[in-house]
Amino acid sequence: MNLRPLYDVKERLEQAAIAGVGLLAEDFRLSRAAEQLKPLAGASPVFGKIDAGLTQLLSAPAGERSGLLLDVLALVDAVVYTQGQTGVEGELVPLPAGSGQYQELSYSQLSPLLTALTTTGGGRMELVKSAWEDHPEFFTDYRILPAVVDGLGDSYGEVSTLCANILKEMGPAVLPLLREGFDPAGKKEMAHRVEVIAAVEGAEATPWLREILTQAKGGVRTAVIFALGKDGANVPVLLELARTERGKSRDTVLLALSEQEGREVREFWAAELEQDTKSVYSLNHSHREWAGDLIAAGLQKRLEPFLSGEVRPTEEECTDISMWCQAIGQKNSPGMLDFWRWADEHMEALDRLTNQKGKSIFAGVTLTDTLRTCMRHTGPGPLRDYCLNLFDSHPAMTRYLSVSFPAALLSCPAAEVFEKYGPYILTEEPGQDTERKKTLNTVLLRALGDVWWYPQGEEYRVYGGQSAAEPLDIRWIERLTRAVCTDVPRRGGASPFAYYWEDVPEFDRTLMRLVNPEDGRCRELMAPYLRKRLDETGLPYHYSRWLIQLGSSPRGLFGKAMAKNPSANHLYVVWNLLHEASQVLPPEEVIALLEEFLEAKAGRKQVWAKFQEAIPWTVERLRAGEPFPEWDSWEKINK
Repeated sequence: MNLRPLYDVKERLEQAAIAGVGLLAEDFRLSRAAEQLKPLAGASPVFGKIDAGLTQLLSAPAGERSGLLLDVLALVDAVVYTQGQTGVEGELVPLPAGSGQYQELSYSQLSPLLTALTTTGGGRMELVKSAWEDHPEFFTDYRILPAVVDGLGDSYGEVSTLCANILKEMGPAVLPLLREGFDPAGKKEMAHRVEVIAAVEGAEATPWLREILTQAKGGVRTAVIFALGKDGANVPVLLELARTERGKSRDTVLLALSEQEGREVREFWAAELEQDTKSVYSLNHSHREWAGDLIAAGLQKRLEPFLSGEVRPTEEECTDISMWCQAIGQKNSPGMLDFWRWADEHMEALDRLTNQKGKSIFAGVTLTDTLRTCMRHTGPGPLRDYCLNLFDSHPAMTRYLSVSFPAALLSCPAAEVFEKYGPYILTEEPGQDTERKKTLNTVLLRALGDVWWYPQGEEYRVYGGQSAAEPLDIRWIERLTRAVCTDVPRRGGASPFAYYWEDVPEFDRTLMRLVNPEDGRCRELMAPYLRKRLDETGLPYHYSRWLIQLGSSPRGLFGKAMAKNPSANHLYVVWNLLHEASQVLPPEEVIALLEEFLEAKAGRKQVWAKFQEAIPWTVERLRAGEPFPEWDSWEKINK
């Protein structure tokens, strides 16, 4: 009996499992394989069952295909397994060292992973990632491990990176296979091999790296040089390479040298920056103290000639100053702190700097923003202490408030922070000195926009990842709900919620990032505020969702707000919002929201007939004590 059609069906079903059932209708290869299997259907009941399963799968609605696909694939796998036989003569010999281990795993268990590692197309990365998380033992199998190594050259960059990370976690056992067949003049796969070997072996990889360096080319050479930088003993080699390499290879040498220590390294960088100012790019991410001192001295040297205003920087000089500002990064060396003190002394002159066309280069603002960023990414120490007192020392410099406030959050008791800075949030129209008060209000609101409640750690964090010294004082929430000057500029980035068409004011986004939904007093303050904002703005999705997340309800305002823009109320987004409500609110509250929506006739016209059937049916289920229906139940109504 010719079983080739059976194997073809198995291959196409496995491909469908990876690519997704949404593409089944377009898979002519599966249809052809199913047709070629039909002659076998009359020869055996089991083949007849496979044929019937394929017919049902190919004609089934989209929502039922996933389960049918798994059923047919399981049956085909079982039949193929019974047809297996061994026909190789000779004695069993041990597997080559480092090529993986024999695991008591059937081919059907490993086949989806092996296919994902050895083919192309979408959906593969998630399959490999899930397999690694759920079954790491699969990757030690002699059938899988070589495929993971080959995956280092995958045309899809994220898959090759994932394979590299998996191999790093697997440790020394993968080294023999990585070194076997290594080609120092190869392409991406070989460069990734270098990366993995260096990560696994650390300093012990140095002799091998030096050995292959003379033969390495292209991306492999770049990877070897970068790996040499992980071992401080390679400084002499790197300094020599800095003299001989060109192009990308030399850029990699500079990156490697940016994390080294020693007198020779510092002397090299002093000479390098003097000779080629653009090399400062390679120091952007360096955390070495000498790098901070060099950047501080170099930037001050570039700014000083223009402080008097008699000479203006050229366009090239402005670009150079900008590069050196970027290179500050997260450096907080003693020399860097001295630079900040110098910049503070000359801030008025820095604010006045203009280019040769008379346009401001915003040197003062750029430096202040850079100082704030640097402080938020570095821990306790002299730099944070300096930032903490900066606004107190210069109260006229309102932008310094955005530096001192986060420093206070990171360092001081919560009550002290509120009592010092809370009054800058205006809760009534300012009297005298109106513009200054409004400016301070806006600066502080923007600074608060960089603070958020981090539920995973049950703490407040400041942008940059550092934790606040103490949880935010609840008086911030109380005061912000009474704020009168709420016009804060829009921050970059999308809404963290699903409904992007709603233009929610940035002030409310800022406020919601500060809310700890587990705090009873916080919920008590926020519920009436959010209901008021829902009524004022008529934007139902964000405000209703926020109320629901706090265990409250938009009831009484929901239907009216939804009816303001019926065209936005697609069947799915309404179901999604009310389904979320059902996970938090009592059934009677969800029923009230459903009926309110229906009474307001707030649904999109094109699907209103579905709403008219889905909502009463859902209400009936909820009253009967059943759970809120899943999405496919709403979707299928009126089909």
